[in-house]
This record gives sequence, C-alpha cells and structure tokens, in this order.
Amino acid sequence: ALGLSGITFTDHLDINYMRDGSDCYYDFGVYLEKLDAVRSAYKGRVDVFSGVEIGLQPHVAEDNRKMLAGYGFDCRIGSTHLIERLNPYDDEYQQYEPEQHHQVERYLQEVLKNIRLYDDYCIVGHFDYLIRYTDFPDNTVRYSDYSDVLDAIFKEMAERGLALEVNTRTYDKTPLDLESLKRFKAAGGETVTLGSDAHDVSRIAKGFKEAAELIKACGFDYIAHYEKLKPVYTRTEG
Repeated sequence: ALGLSGITFTDHLDINYMRDGSDCYYDFGVYLEKLDAVRSAYKGRVDVFSGVEIGLQPHVAEDNRKMLAGYGFDCRIGSTHLIERLNPYDDEYQQYEPEQHHQVERYLQEVLKNIRLYDDYCIVGHFDYLIRYTDFPDNTVRYSDYSDVLDAIFKEMAERGLALEVNTRTYDKTPLDLESLKRFKAAGGETVTLGSDAHDVSRIAKGFKEAAELIKACGFDYIAHYEKLKPVYTRTEG
C-alpha cells in the first residue's frame, strides 16, 4: 500500500543518554535474529534491512565502537541528540540556551564536532533535529544564517563519504531549506537517503514522495539505501 520495495528498521544506541547517566539501547543479537524471521516471512514481497541509530556524543565515541563490534548491520546512522549532555527533547537545552541563533549554532557545532571525532557509520541523521522541539515564529534552519558551520559539516561529510539523511519527521511543521541540500552537493556530497523516523506504523514512509521530489530538484538523481554498509542507489522519479 505504501509502494515500498524495501524497508530498513533502526533503533537506538544512545550511551549515557538519560539524565541519570544511564544508556538507551537494545539487545543487538536478539534484534538481528528477529529481523531475520521478518525477512524470511516477507521474502519476495519486501526487502528487509537492519539498521542502528547511534547517538553521537564526544565522550562515548570509543564506547560506541566497542558496542557495535561484530554486529552485521546493513545501515548505521550517526545522530546528535544531545548538546553537551543537554536534551532538546524535554526543553532542557532550550532553557539553557534560549536565543534562537545561538541555540541552533551551538547544536550545529556539536554535530560538526561529533562527525570529526567519530565517523564509523553510513549516514548523518537529521542534521537539523533541533527544530522539532524549538518554538520560534520561524524555526527553519536556513543555510544563509549558518553558512560557515553548515559548510564545515558538509565538507567533513563529503570527505568521509557520509550520506545526508532527509528525515521527513523533522519537517512535519517546519520546511527544509533546500539551499542546504544544494550546498551539500556543491561540497562534494554524493549520497542522500530518506528516513521517516516512524516510531509508529502510521508514519512509515510519510512524506517520502514529496521529499524525493525536493531531493531531485536540488540536483540529486538518485536516493540511496544501505545494504551491508554499502549504498545502493535508486533513480529519483520525475
């Protein structure tokens, strides 16, 4: 019904994520075992791939490496959820840094720092994640307002061969500034992926058709997914 030929399931590896310092992750072995069963059940109808979303923080980079060693995921996403241990999800970060430009700039600087410290993944997840939880009259992260740090992020990504995720959940209320996609391409970025960050079956692939059209309009003729940590490209329609 959704028109998907395949789907990648991801869940979190967030070390030292909770306020009390505890972790948020799952049993990778059990997860991969269960996905094998799903893959077999849907063989010939939908391709099923395994993924993990790695919570990036400077002080847990080595712990992330150790936790993931030996597990054969198809896809690894690296995402910045915390800013110096402050969480925008529950307004903790916004209260600490209330001014809009400083709030976004500091978040993007954390994204940049995380990429430079640890890049053992395929995709940079929701680079503008913060705007899901901001409440300004205009929450859009415009390239023109943060060009220096965004240029640095896109340059590091291109040099490392990292893909840029267009995460449709982030744009439920706030539009993506297409100039960021164009600048990623101009910096040498070659790979763009789509994610819906569903967390619920009703959101699977939500907004994919519209997002794919925007991606193509920014000069990307292909959208990628990952199999055994390698990009597989599908031509964008239109």
